[in-house]
Amino acid sequence: MKKIFLICFMLFLSALAFSQDKTIVKGTVRNAEQQPLAGVNVGVIGQNVATTTNKDGQFSIQIPKPAGAKLRFSLVGYTTIEIAANSEQGFNITLKEDEKNALNDVVVVGFGTTSIRKNTTSVSTLNTESIKNVPVGDMGSALQGRIAGVIVQQGSAEPGQNGASISIRGNGEPLYIIDGFVSNRQRFLTLNKAEIKSLTVLKDAASTAVYGMNAGNGVVVITTKQGEAGQLSFDYQNNFAFNTPSYPVKRMNAFEYATALNNLYQALGQGINAFKTPAEMTEISNNLSNYTNWENELLRNYAPQKEHTISVNGGTDRLKFFGSLNTLGQEGIMKFNSLDYNRYNYRSNVSSYFDKIGLTVELNINGSILDEKYPPASAATIYSRLRDRNPFEKPFTADGNISNQFDNPALQLKSPGYIKLRTVYNQVAGALNWAVPKVKGLTFGFNGNYNLTTQDRVDWIQTATYYDDQGNATKEDPANIGISRSSYMTSQYDFNFRADYKTSFLNKHNVEATLVHTRQHYYTNSLTAASRGFNTTEIKQIQKGDATLITASNTEGEQAWMGYVGRLHYDYDRKYMVEFAGRYDGSDNFPDGKRWGFFPSVSGGWAISEEKFFEGIKSKKVLNYLKLRASYGQIGVNDLDHYLYSYLPTYDYNSNAYVVDGKLQNSVTPGPTPSVNITWYDRTKYDAGIDFFMFGSKLEGTVDYFFETTKGFLSPDVFRYTDPIGYALPLVVSKAEDRIEGLDGSLKYNTKIGRVNFNAGFNFTYYRSIAFKTNEDSITLANPRLRSQGNEKFYVGTGYIGAKFYTNPQDILNSPKRITSRDLRPGDLQYQDVNGDGKIDGQDQARYGHNTSPTFVFGIDLGASYKGFAVAATIQGTGARQTYFSNVAMGSEGERRLDFAFQNDNWTPNNPNATMPRAGNASLNDNNNYASSDFWARNSNYIRLKSATISYDFKYSILDKQNWLRNLVVFASGVNLFAVGPSVKYGDPEANNFDGYSYPMMRTYSAGLQLGF
Repeated sequence: MKKIFLICFMLFLSALAFSQDKTIVKGTVRNAEQQPLAGVNVGVIGQNVATTTNKDGQFSIQIPKPAGAKLRFSLVGYTTIEIAANSEQGFNITLKEDEKNALNDVVVVGFGTTSIRKNTTSVSTLNTESIKNVPVGDMGSALQGRIAGVIVQQGSAEPGQNGASISIRGNGEPLYIIDGFVSNRQRFLTLNKAEIKSLTVLKDAASTAVYGMNAGNGVVVITTKQGEAGQLSFDYQNNFAFNTPSYPVKRMNAFEYATALNNLYQALGQGINAFKTPAEMTEISNNLSNYTNWENELLRNYAPQKEHTISVNGGTDRLKFFGSLNTLGQEGIMKFNSLDYNRYNYRSNVSSYFDKIGLTVELNINGSILDEKYPPASAATIYSRLRDRNPFEKPFTADGNISNQFDNPALQLKSPGYIKLRTVYNQVAGALNWAVPKVKGLTFGFNGNYNLTTQDRVDWIQTATYYDDQGNATKEDPANIGISRSSYMTSQYDFNFRADYKTSFLNKHNVEATLVHTRQHYYTNSLTAASRGFNTTEIKQIQKGDATLITASNTEGEQAWMGYVGRLHYDYDRKYMVEFAGRYDGSDNFPDGKRWGFFPSVSGGWAISEEKFFEGIKSKKVLNYLKLRASYGQIGVNDLDHYLYSYLPTYDYNSNAYVVDGKLQNSVTPGPTPSVNITWYDRTKYDAGIDFFMFGSKLEGTVDYFFETTKGFLSPDVFRYTDPIGYALPLVVSKAEDRIEGLDGSLKYNTKIGRVNFNAGFNFTYYRSIAFKTNEDSITLANPRLRSQGNEKFYVGTGYIGAKFYTNPQDILNSPKRITSRDLRPGDLQYQDVNGDGKIDGQDQARYGHNTSPTFVFGIDLGASYKGFAVAATIQGTGARQTYFSNVAMGSEGERRLDFAFQNDNWTPNNPNATMPRAGNASLNDNNNYASSDFWARNSNYIRLKSATISYDFKYSILDKQNWLRNLVVFASGVNLFAVGPSVKYGDPEANNFDGYSYPMMRTYSAGLQLGF
């Protein structure tokens, strides 16, 4: 006991002594208008001690008692100050707004960083805080409407298969760089948005040339959060959401469907009320609830979604760490728990700084697990069957069993079969950065990573038991029950050696240089096996099927890249800037002599506002910064065809190719003819832009004009030669050329009125894409209305143009007619006689319309905050865009395709502005009405409230005295809340078609909280 007492007493004395070495400093921080500033970071320089000011600008911090300690006060948008903490009395601190702060913001680019002030290239950045509370399931959707130059189209909201496409300035899929390493689309889409520190889009050649032959479509550069020196912090965030179809199209009820069929049969000459008599129509109208609403039977109104993230951050100047765990779960809108998607992410970033030798060591470990479960049929299959069922058919019998209805989608949704996938990704990365002692500005670095992706997929094919009205069951034939199992593994390692040098001389000359050697290696291996004929379904393994029906296949691939990167930046007094960048790049995709290419670029900038003659303008604080810049460069496009190693002779192994003596024999046949000159496409990019800040940097903006040419397309020379020996001609570098030109830009405005902060932003992208020169034959080229050469690429299709309704018999008698049409009547379609020969035929067809790929998109960001309250919204929309009615949406196939209420909007003398021609199908008047024409290209441009969030931080009121708590924010958010456009009556305007055969777009409502301490 004495020993215990003695130890406790000593600990008490130690604590007392320690406490006597500390003192409490309090104070208040205000802005220039003497209004309290909340959230100001207050830290002791050189110590792991920090705090933040409360809603009244007040702080309290414990500091070492000996003299010499300093406090640092910092807040985004304000000038950081340092003050000696040599007084125990209250501090009254005033922070001034930093007008030049935004100009000095760090911007991550390829193989380095820059700032807005130094930058001479075309780049755009994402405000990662703006997406933190938005309940999106993938990063592609998070970008939509938020970044100038980036075009995102979602098209579907199926969990795990959302179909979002990402384009930079109208080009194909961009290159993704995550923490300095080449990644892929899936890794980008499945990133946890809460762990992203910065996201930069590189758009012109000067910014992307450092990635060589893979960078022609632009580059998305992502850096994840790293540990920060200071007080240890924990953050937790959750988000609970519900998804519901955004713009479900009104289906015909039983009465409307019967009316449509009566009208159809009458138009086909089968008489009035040929489907249902007036008495039957009355009975149907009075008993609509007795008939099937297929959506209500098989779909839910709301599908749940949930997300949780926990992270830890902290350390000292010598050891910093960041770690996070994230889980996202989404269920499908279909009933019977037939679709389930779960994603799990983890990340650990640790860095250690050895100050005596100037060495920083980093270790990053991260990964994800994706668990996916789907019905044993695609969404397109299920939804097509769902849409094509009519109200007089039923998914279930009176006893609740699955009915024997033809193409009953309930067979898939309640099937014992399934598709399951598990995808696992793991990455280990390390880096060394050495600031050479006694050589100011010189650093050497190395970073490398190894990542491994595996996937296991199982397809269990078994149809559910179904019943007739008498209760007789039909079970799956064991011979048809099957399993397919596939797995693949891909591994990739990258490493980069680099040297950087920065120096300034004569106070105004600034030089920065970077040299990098980079290597990448990629390996993949896949195995697929399957069998059928299961007499027992208890054990779902391939060998339990019919042994004679087991099949298997295996593929393997390997690729390697190597590059040498150089960049040199020079500027004079941050006024005149020039930068040279390039990459000497090689890939084993191509044959000897075609593997290496040099991709150079040059860019320059002139900060006009830094000239003496501009001082008068700046003094008025209207235009306080203006920079002109321009760039030129050549980069590559490593198209998909290049991955086939087309320069090598290949052979195809064909199983069961022929029969000899009654036995199946295998065979080997030559593959495609080798292409000896295959190489990358060349893309040349020109860019001119301006950057400006106005009204004391409250308004900042950038605008770019860009022009691009792409040459070197690969094509078999089929227009000059025929296949000589029955095999496809080899790919050769053709003379085809595409051109793109356009504008993109953004504006951001921040201001404060009283204690309310306001922000607004606008971004846009516009471009034209022209097939300047093509490989079309001379006959096609001779027709300017049908050829591709010289025309814009994003047209809807080719067909008749100028389509309108015949309104009376005189129109039919006195107007040119389609020569194959017959029995034309008012309400049928009349087409334009383009060549004026008095008849409508193939010579009158032309390209028409603008397809679903928008060439003009825009986004508007709005936000405001007052004390703990904050609201934010993003509005997104498109310019010209058209969606073509498929045969399903037209209803041209008759009764099996009459699904939607708008299909009953047929032309009649009393309905001259109808959606559809007079009732009919493709057999009517020799398909006059449903031939390809601009009538069926419907405008689908739109403006939508993409997201909106309202939040409140209790730290500003109830919990402001709880120093252990940094924040407690509750929020409500939504996605795709509202849309305006001419096509919303046909479905969500962003969808790629109107037939309803795809998993629908979703409107999302969510609520959650953020907790930090």
